[in-house]
Amino acid sequence: MKRLFCAVGVLALLVSLSAVHVCALNRLTGQIIQRLTLAEEEVQAENWTAAEAHTRQALSDWQSRDFYLHATLHHVNTDIILSGFHQVLAYLEGSEHQPAEYAAANAQLITDLQLLIEEETPTLKNIL
Repeated sequence: MKRLFCAVGVLALLVSLSAVHVCALNRLTGQIIQRLTLAEEEVQAENWTAAEAHTRQALSDWQSRDFYLHATLHHVNTDIILSGFHQVLAYLEGSEHQPAEYAAANAQLITDLQLLIEEETPTLKNIL
């Protein structure tokens, strides 16, 4: 009977840690998506400097949790997000501003962040 209680306890601990991880990741990606959305609004208003500042802050938020993200996520996923940030920043830093290309790269980065949450959320679709 002790073994059963230990197994149930370990299972409950793992489920709890998984829920905490998903909540933390959801909060982080939500903040980053909000910043990227603000950056896109700034680009639409022709304020490229503010858009770059919002994007750099979002990247800083992502990189400040680099160890946690690499420890809990697939490295390929974190690399895709980081690559997306660099692509978006390249459009913002360029001397010729290209709003359509920037918008596409920013939308792809936001989609990648949303897919990351979807992949980590324990749903029947992800389990099967």
